[in-house]
Amino acid sequence: MTREDELFRKLNSGDNSALDELIRIYYPAILRYCFWHTSDRQTAEDATQETFLKAVRHLDNYIHQGKFRAFLYKIAVNICADLWRQSKTQVPYESEEYIEPGFAQAESDISMKKMLDALPNGQREVVILRYVHELKIREISDTLGEPLRTVQSRLRTALKALEKNLAKGVSENE
Repeated sequence: MTREDELFRKLNSGDNSALDELIRIYYPAILRYCFWHTSDRQTAEDATQETFLKAVRHLDNYIHQGKFRAFLYKIAVNICADLWRQSKTQVPYESEEYIEPGFAQAESDISMKKMLDALPNGQREVVILRYVHELKIREISDTLGEPLRTVQSRLRTALKALEKNLAKGVSENE
């Protein structure tokens, strides 16, 4: 029995502290996901809070089959898509200032985010879920409600496009 299964057993028995622990387990990953899709930390935190609020609101409809992580990501995907539709404008990444020791890593992350933003939405989503959030292909399929083969195809196409853009960027810097 996994820790998640154990927590759901406790939750079904009326132990609400299990819900707090589930949130503690998944909060950092959902926050990272939302941060990749928003322009600032505050918006990402708001989207993360909204994700967990909706999850708790719909917990009665959730039947635990070991896919709670996919359930949370599905909610987060929808919330971030709603935020994007509402804003329709994105803050340019160049305007962000990083004055901390991890500047090189942050700069690299911004470059990767720019390359990901150049991908079509479906491909970008699959790459982020697979490599940033380390979801399995099956979990991505469940999260996005897409067939497994479609997810595999999008991932393969996206990786080829990223490889091409990376090679293009390297040759321009030489």
